[in-house]
Amino acid sequence: MAVNRTVPSGAFAALRVRDYRIYWSTGLVSNIGSAMQGVALDWYVLTLTHSGTALGWVAGLQFAPVLLFGLWGGVLADRHDRRTLLLWTQTLYAVQALLLAALVFSGHAPLWALYVLSFALGSVFTVENPARLSFVTELVGRTLIPKAAGLNILSLNAARLIGPAIAGVLIGAIGTGWVFALNAVSFTVVLAGVLAIRPRTGGGPATPRPPWTGAGAEGLRYVAARPELVGVFTVFGLTATFAVNFPTTLTLFAGRVFDVGSRGLGFMNTALAVGTVAGTIAATRGVSPRVRTVVVGALLFGGFEAVAALMPSYPAFLVLLLPAGFTLMTLNTAVSAFVQSEVSDAMRGRVMAVYTVISMGGSPVGAPVVGWISQHAGVRWGLASGAATAVLAAAGVALWLARTAPTAAARAAPPVSGSAATGRPALPVPAPQCEPSTGGTPHD
Repeated sequence: MAVNRTVPSGAFAALRVRDYRIYWSTGLVSNIGSAMQGVALDWYVLTLTHSGTALGWVAGLQFAPVLLFGLWGGVLADRHDRRTLLLWTQTLYAVQALLLAALVFSGHAPLWALYVLSFALGSVFTVENPARLSFVTELVGRTLIPKAAGLNILSLNAARLIGPAIAGVLIGAIGTGWVFALNAVSFTVVLAGVLAIRPRTGGGPATPRPPWTGAGAEGLRYVAARPELVGVFTVFGLTATFAVNFPTTLTLFAGRVFDVGSRGLGFMNTALAVGTVAGTIAATRGVSPRVRTVVVGALLFGGFEAVAALMPSYPAFLVLLLPAGFTLMTLNTAVSAFVQSEVSDAMRGRVMAVYTVISMGGSPVGAPVVGWISQHAGVRWGLASGAATAVLAAAGVALWLARTAPTAAARAAPPVSGSAATGRPALPVPAPQCEPSTGGTPHD
């Protein structure tokens, strides 16, 4: 695909690339549809069962495939043409939404079928997400990765603002079945967008396909051999697992601390979402793919979250959610940009699969832990414990990288070459790209 050789400035610079502009705009439509479906499915399961446990199973089954098969999704993204994978996964998303609509319209939607479709949705996501993240680099090139990474997150956050609001209106006006049907239609928009993208000369993957045997483990070894990637994933993984449990913590604050009901909970989510959208735009304008940005982002996010946990009044708590959301998106954007900038092209899909597992796979672990702390020590302690985890993880990784960098630099000093990745300070500047041992031609 044609890649813009100049490096435009500004938060929306990546949108000047035709193929990415098509991909991002059609993807925004689909993200809004997916957010609508998420609200509609939760509401339908609740009205069908009146059970919070059933709701938990629906959510858990969507995340379970990420833990079980996440690494294999990355292998597929490295073995096959990512554009083709996206066409297949978007089609499967549409089929899943149509099946949900058909079940609702039939008037008989057994709970087990909803569970199966939730698991199927997560299974498709394990392939689609690393393929999508890797495909973006093919559209914009390495120089615009930080801009594109921020815009991808902006699309998701904007959808989380718009989608639930539309779903709330449509559920009452036309019913959940039609919301599922509209989501299915939204995926046809993405399919049209991907088909409109000009394929590169040569078509499929430019690197040799990795073997099935041991390919997933090779992605883990690739990450483990690079201290900065290990550090970034450690900070992000612990923060995502224990500090980003807002569906649990905000609900508890609304019900048990401030007693503001569902409307107050809605304002909390809106304040957080406004902060995340603003943070994403700001990060896209100025974020650089550096370890220091990740560490500082985690420190600031943990600090604001800890202060929010201490706020005595509901208005003050709302105010603190704004900078908490802002700094969380600074962290997320920096991690995404850093990982995509540092990873070699031949390993991109597998490393992005590790990123997916770390960013989402910890939710089934972190949410119960934070909930248990909130139940036994108090809601404020539940939120504060997650904040402390983010701060301690960032501080610990910063110290670890500061100690390992001089040793690595000493080992790398004699044969310094253009691809050396360890002979420099730990935090200020990320490593130049390192090619995997198998070699290969860049194709992102």
